[in-house]
Amino acid sequence: MPWRRAALAVTGAALLFGAGIGFGAWIARPAPELSHQRSASVATPEHPASPRISAPPPVETAAVPLPKLTPVQPAASSSSEPAVRAPAPDVAPPSPAAGEPAWRRFAGVAEPAEGRPMIAIVLDDLGIDKRRGRRAIELPAAVTLAFLPYATDLDEQTALARQRGHELLVHVPMQPHGHNSDPGPNVLDIQLGAAEVRRRIDWNLKQFEGYVGVNNHMGSLFTESDEGMRLVAEEMGARGLLFLDSLTSARSVGEATALGLGVPTTRRDVFLDNTDTAAEVEYRLAQTERIARETGSAIAIGHPRDATLNVLEEWIPKARAAGFVLVPLTAVVEARAAPGVRQARR
Repeated sequence: MPWRRAALAVTGAALLFGAGIGFGAWIARPAPELSHQRSASVATPEHPASPRISAPPPVETAAVPLPKLTPVQPAASSSSEPAVRAPAPDVAPPSPAAGEPAWRRFAGVAEPAEGRPMIAIVLDDLGIDKRRGRRAIELPAAVTLAFLPYATDLDEQTALARQRGHELLVHVPMQPHGHNSDPGPNVLDIQLGAAEVRRRIDWNLKQFEGYVGVNNHMGSLFTESDEGMRLVAEEMGARGLLFLDSLTSARSVGEATALGLGVPTTRRDVFLDNTDTAAEVEYRLAQTERIARETGSAIAIGHPRDATLNVLEEWIPKARAAGFVLVPLTAVVEARAAPGVRQARR
């Protein structure tokens, strides 16, 4: 019958249409690996979504600050700072192996005190200003002269000073407080570590010869350091040298540290020219005389300045006439090391 044939046709068409959809779905289904990856990113209460995987961040290490080292040969500049002199290969610091320790071997000849109060005048910062340095060398007394190790023509200057009967010190630059003061190249700095500090001590001590010891140039910070001054004292002891504490800080441990290690040492009593005037120098020399009378000895530190040199040239004969004996630094160091000797209070 016609209606039955129509129903069969409709049924057959529906079957063919369903089979086609099923075959198409089978063809378009995702591959198993892709399906797994996609499902892994879907969050469920039991399995929250996995975080996106990215490259691990770089490992951070603590930065180690490197100290700023003062070069041995500073770059040329428009300032008046002197160039650093390379050490002469044939010059070595004095060694006690030659016999007496260097502080005795190179000591100046001291006039016998014979009960008179002793005064040692030390002039710092020699070597840069050669004209005033020559005036200091020509002073008619056994003045102790401290030469900066980075000055030029040191062999010539120090040889002349020794010929004139003056004792020599190496005026070693040491780290000061603050950042406005420049102690010069190869300064001893507590931030550099023991090996570098020793290397710089060695460099400073190789710039000339014939000295009895060292004193500090600036150094208000470094001389407060137990560790730093122990390094200095150990090097002085190994070389048979003395240490004079310029006492640029009231908290300096320089003298105490050197004494504890058996190094010949003392400290200055008076600064002559913190103010660069003749009146200041005269006042401080009177203070020096008073200390010498009270304790038997006094050490005064000054600088090669016109006012200081002018006053000293006039004062030296007057001091002798007043009963004082002007001696090298070593004479005071030796006298103060004797039992029962008083030393001026700071």
